Amino acid sequence: MRSLEGRLQIGLGASLFVLLGAVWWIGYEALHRTADAFVLARLEHDAEALVGALNRRADGRLEVGDQHLTPVYHQPYSGHYFVIETRDGQRIRSRSLWDQDLADRPLPPGTSAHWRAVGPQQQRLLVWEGGYHLDGIDFALAVAEDVTALDRALAFIDRLFAGLAVVGLLVMLLVQRFVVQRAFAALAPVYRDIERLESGQTVALTERVPSEILPLVRKLNHLLLRFGQRLERSRTAAGNLAHGIKGPLSVLRQQLQDPGLTIEPAPRLALIEQVERLRQLAERQLKRARLAGVGGAGIHFDPDVELPTLVRLLGRIHAPKVLDIQLDLRTPGSVNLDREDMLELLGNLLDNACKWARTQVRCSVKRLGDELVVRVEDDGPGCSEQEIAAITERGLRLDEQVSGHGLGLAIAQEIVESYQGRIRFHPSPTLGGLCAEIRLPVGEGR
Repeated sequence: MRSLEGRLQIGLGASLFVLLGAVWWIGYEALHRTADAFVLARLEHDAEALVGALNRRADGRLEVGDQHLTPVYHQPYSGHYFVIETRDGQRIRSRSLWDQDLADRPLPPGTSAHWRAVGPQQQRLLVWEGGYHLDGIDFALAVAEDVTALDRALAFIDRLFAGLAVVGLLVMLLVQRFVVQRAFAALAPVYRDIERLESGQTVALTERVPSEILPLVRKLNHLLLRFGQRLERSRTAAGNLAHGIKGPLSVLRQQLQDPGLTIEPAPRLALIEQVERLRQLAERQLKRARLAGVGGAGIHFDPDVELPTLVRLLGRIHAPKVLDIQLDLRTPGSVNLDREDMLELLGNLLDNACKWARTQVRCSVKRLGDELVVRVEDDGPGCSEQEIAAITERGLRLDEQVSGHGLGLAIAQEIVESYQGRIRFHPSPTLGGLCAEIRLPVGEGR
């Protein structure tokens, strides 16, 4: 079980079950023993009274004076009984007992015992017996009392206590669950900060949390700080490397294009092509290094704010070609995707569409459930089925496949795959050119 609340509930429930079970058993034993002790004390007192009422007749046998007996011993099956049995076999029973016995054998003088027995009419009897010596005669006296009503009262108390214990257990579990949920509610600021961290509104988690998880939050904040520093250093190094490579490659290209350089035309063109290819590969690797930051604290992306500016920039870049770039945006607010990644992704797709379009480019962005669906299409010449198959072929680099649809689409596919999304190329059903359709999983936006 992974739930902390479930573990606490099971642990507390088991502990309370054992505790309440022990309390119930102790209470049960104490209550029943106390009730029996009270009845036995009374029976012993009655036995002493009966011994005081015994007389020895002239023939040496014992008799009980009726004037000393309480009426309950004369009433049949009254629930109060006694039996006197001498060592020589004389037996005196109370009239209430009729012809039933209470003891199997007499006890020696000075000893006593008690037990439970079934009496007349299935009565539950508590029997006390003691051994005596009177006027040279050894005898045993057994006194019994019907405790059926007492047992029923004790059974009711037992059931009542068991019911209260079960109710108390359930109440304590509910209280404990409430307390645990209140304790976990103290983590709500951390949850909110995680959401703000995903949308780029903060760079660290709040430390106003319970002391038990404060060390964890501090470790996470330290990790976020280190991650941000490394990412910043990586991007800075990538930018410096880009500027460092751009100069030598430009000089090398100029020298190769110098007519005074004594190189045959075919090798010259091959070298120029390789220099250009080296430039593209370097640029691609630099962009891939920047993509290593995907998944960290990013800036949320708002299509309604970012795309109109991007469209205006592309219009100026591709001037003097007159392009009608249409936007169809259906996203309620921002989405939790890195702003730079999305600008690079849409910038590459739109730039490729503007490059090949005759007059029209259409870009639609809409939210469908947990996916962001992007379509970029143009009215250009499009691609053949073989070219589209080469673009989407797994395990091959796009910039090595289709002329004219190279580095930009390769970078776009890398960005999509880094988000576990899907990209598909097909002919545009409305404009007739190439249509790039992208589906990216997104969480809840702002």
